[in-house]
Amino acid sequence: MKKSKKAFAALVLVFFVFLPVAIFLIWDANRTFYTDFTLHETHGSDRCFRSAALAPEPTAAPWYLTVTPGEAFSSERTHTFPHTCALHEIAGAGQYSVHARTIKGLPGIYNVVTRNRGELFALGGATMATEPCEHDGDLCATGPYAAKIDTHTLEILWKTRIHDAKQDGDWDYPGVIGVHGNGYVYLVNGYHMAKIDPADGAIVKRLKLPTPQGQKPGDTVYNGFSILSDGNLVAKSMTRKAGATADSIKALLFYHDKAVPSIIAVVEPEDLTLVAQAEVDEPVLGRISNTVFHDTEYIYVSGVKNLFRYIYGNNTLTRDEQWGPVPYCAGRQKPGTAPAILGDFVVVQTNFQLSSAALSLTAVSQADDTRVFHFEPFADRRWLPGSLQWSLPAVDVENDRVYAYDFLKGRLAAIDLDAEGGFSTAWMAKQRSLSFAALTGPPENRTLILDDANLPSPTTVRVIWRDAATGRALAKSPVLPQGFGLPITPGFDGLMYYPSHNGMLTELRIQ
Repeated sequence: MKKSKKAFAALVLVFFVFLPVAIFLIWDANRTFYTDFTLHETHGSDRCFRSAALAPEPTAAPWYLTVTPGEAFSSERTHTFPHTCALHEIAGAGQYSVHARTIKGLPGIYNVVTRNRGELFALGGATMATEPCEHDGDLCATGPYAAKIDTHTLEILWKTRIHDAKQDGDWDYPGVIGVHGNGYVYLVNGYHMAKIDPADGAIVKRLKLPTPQGQKPGDTVYNGFSILSDGNLVAKSMTRKAGATADSIKALLFYHDKAVPSIIAVVEPEDLTLVAQAEVDEPVLGRISNTVFHDTEYIYVSGVKNLFRYIYGNNTLTRDEQWGPVPYCAGRQKPGTAPAILGDFVVVQTNFQLSSAALSLTAVSQADDTRVFHFEPFADRRWLPGSLQWSLPAVDVENDRVYAYDFLKGRLAAIDLDAEGGFSTAWMAKQRSLSFAALTGPPENRTLILDDANLPSPTTVRVIWRDAATGRALAKSPVLPQGFGLPITPGFDGLMYYPSHNGMLTELRIQ
C-alpha cells in the first residue's frame, strides 16, 4: 500500500511539475517573448510616490533603504512591500495594460533585489541542475553567481561566480541574494556565503558555513538568509543523503536526509565571522524568520513536524524552552515552508513536498504557545489529488490577513486571522502558482501580485494583479515563461520583475 502511494505521488509530481518544466526548457530555447518597447528605452520619473520619496542609502537598520532589499522585504518574511503603490496609484483607474520587456543571459536565476535607483542584483546559477552544463555562459551555469543589471537598459553590467558546484559535485540549490543595511550585497548558496562590492562585483569576503560532521560538505546547502536586529546575518542548513548526486529541487524533493538535523548559523557581516551556531532537533526544509517581540529577538524555525523558537542576543543563540515546540504537520502532511510573522502570531504552512493530505495553515501566538489555530483552506477542492506548495504565504500584518494558495488545487485564498476566533476565508479565486506573491500599496488598498499557470499550456504563465480586498482581477500580463517557485519582485516606478527558469528576467510595467 505504501509503495503504491509513493508511486502515485511520484507520477503526479512528474506529470504536473517536472514533465512540463522539461518540455518548456526544450521548446523555449529559441523562443522570443513579447517585448513591446525597445530594450534601451529609459524610464522617466518614478510614478509611485512612495518609491519616488525614497532616498536609498546605507542605514543602521538591518536591510538597505530601498524598495526590495531582500526576497521577502523584511526578516519577518511578510512579502508586503511598504515603499510601493497600489495599481490605481500608479496608473489611475480604469482598464490597464501590462507592457513587458525581457533579457536573457541569466541561467538558473532565483531572485533579484533593488539597491539604488537603476540597480538590480540577481542570484543565478541556482535553480537548474549543473549536471548537463559543461561551461558557464548565457544558457548554462556550473554554479551560483551574482549579477548586476542596469534597470534602464536591462544590460548585465557584471557577473561574479561564487563557486563551481559542478566541479565539486555539490548540491546547487538557492540560496538568496540581498542588500544589507551597510550597503554591501550578500549572497548565500550551497554552504558558501559571500560579501560583494556592489560597484564592480568583487568578492570582499568569503565564508564556508558549518556543515554536519561526517557528511560531505557539498551535500549541505543553506537556503537563504535573514538579518538580525544587530546586523548579523542568520542562515539555516539542510542536507541531502550521502552518496546522492541529484541536484537542484530534485535533491530536496526526493533525496533530503531526514536523519540530519539542520544547523542555524549567525555571521558577523563585516569580516564574515561565524559568531554563533545551534543544531535544530529536526531537519528544516523551509527558510527561517526572525523578529523582535516584547523586546526579545526570536528566530522561528519550521522542522519536519514542529515549529521551534530560538532566542538571540549578544551573539548567543539558544532554544526557547518556554515556547514550543508546537506541532504543525500531522498525519500524511509534508513539512512546511518558512514561517511568516503576522503581528502577534507566527504562521506556518504545510506541504512544501507533494502530499496526499490537505494543505494547512497553523498560527501560534508569540506570547502564548498554547494559543494555536489550524485551518485547511482547500480541503474540499478535489479536482486534482494531492497538495503541493513551495512558497510560503504572503501576510498582511495591518489587515490580519494571509494569502495562501495550493498548486495542485489551483486555488488562491485570502484568509483572515482573528486573535480569538482563528482563521476564516474572505475570498477564493482560481489560480495555480508555485511562486512567491507580492503585496503592494497601502493597508487600505493593497494589490496582490502573483503568477498563474497559463492553462492549457503547462509551460507558460501570466502575472495577475488583484484587488487584495476582494480578489477581483485588475490586470494580466502577456504570456511569460514559467518561473516555478521564484519571487515576484517590486522595483522603483511601480515596476515588477519576473524571473524564469530559462534564464530570462522580464520587467512588467502597468499603463
